[in-house]
Amino acid sequence: MPNESTSLRFIFAKVNKSILEVVLEQANAVPQNVIDRLVPEVKEFFTKARTDAQTVYDNVGATQEEVNKAWSDLLDAMHLLKFEAGDQEILLPLINIAEQLAERLDEFKPSTTAGFEEALEAAKEVYGEENPLKVDVDEAYGNLQAAIEKLENRADASELQGVVDEANTFDLDSYIQDEAFNTFTKVLAEAEELLLNTNADQADVDAKALELMKAMTALRKIPNKDELNKLIAEMEQKDLVGYTDRSVAAFKAALSVAKAVAVDTNADKQAVTKAYVNLEEAANGLVKEEKPGAGSSGSSKGSTSANVGNAYGKSGIVSATQGVTSQQAHVVSDTTVNFALKHGQAYCFKMTVVDGANQMPSFTVGNGDVLKTQFVAKIGNDYYYRVYAIGTPGQSTGVYTTLPGNAPVKHSVVTIG
Repeated sequence: MPNESTSLRFIFAKVNKSILEVVLEQANAVPQNVIDRLVPEVKEFFTKARTDAQTVYDNVGATQEEVNKAWSDLLDAMHLLKFEAGDQEILLPLINIAEQLAERLDEFKPSTTAGFEEALEAAKEVYGEENPLKVDVDEAYGNLQAAIEKLENRADASELQGVVDEANTFDLDSYIQDEAFNTFTKVLAEAEELLLNTNADQADVDAKALELMKAMTALRKIPNKDELNKLIAEMEQKDLVGYTDRSVAAFKAALSVAKAVAVDTNADKQAVTKAYVNLEEAANGLVKEEKPGAGSSGSSKGSTSANVGNAYGKSGIVSATQGVTSQQAHVVSDTTVNFALKHGQAYCFKMTVVDGANQMPSFTVGNGDVLKTQFVAKIGNDYYYRVYAIGTPGQSTGVYTTLPGNAPVKHSVVTIG
């Protein structure tokens, strides 16, 4: 799993109050004597809409839907000021709003700004007439209000940009070119294309950032001989009883080849990688023998107690419980080797709960002055946690998870480099 300064996390929707701010400013500028001369029903409607809009504006927890409704209702109320001002004067508050928004059009999707400037100029032209017809005033007001309501804020792509920037720092020659690698390159290209789309929806941008981060965590580093020897040692301990002769033969052949490569002083990294991957596949391809009376619902699709998939992340990390055969609930970490983080850097752990449905592990470090922790996301049985290096160089601490009712399990040690 890669080292990352911007790691996996939920990307929450951003609430934008720019239109509400401008509309509210204009509503508050309406003279009280004008409000007092409104018919009672209109006065009550305008006052309530302005008060409600101010409440929503001051509420830091307001949703985008509440914000949009507040300024829309207030615009409707301001439209009723024509019962007091009359003629083209009803256009002035809307023109003032539109002129301020015109200075910030780059904040909105280009597809939603079409016709905005034309509607503003038409309204200003009608307002400048000495005796405009009521039908012209109403048309200019309606067109300008529709142009304002059509505006949609551009998606905030800062998180996606950060993930793309980090992905582009990867040395792709250091990773196994497998299905995960192909998925990564495809998703990265899609993310870069989405960044160029100024009309992209926020939901699409957020989803692509999450998809790219998941693709990054799935990348596997090209193993070295130490890692090949570690896998060989794990596979030699595997109990092969109960598997079909054919799958066991394939497994033993792959294990034999891996051992030969491990002791071959002339073996290059391609040979090591091939031996490693073939041994993984052979372990995952072990097929359980059908028991008498089991019928066609036996294990024809194969199964294995060795969890050797997705072994390598950005730092050459291996799974925490590869080869686990127990059915007891436990946590598999994608990071079991010790590694270093520079002060200020962040790293994201993926902790997978196995045989423990609906059990969420607690995530802790031994020394909170060395690493700061943050829960990021839950995807299926995978839990993502980020650590920030806040300690001084040379300090180190262990990383632990604990399932309910179980003792803490140490997965790795992080040292401040």
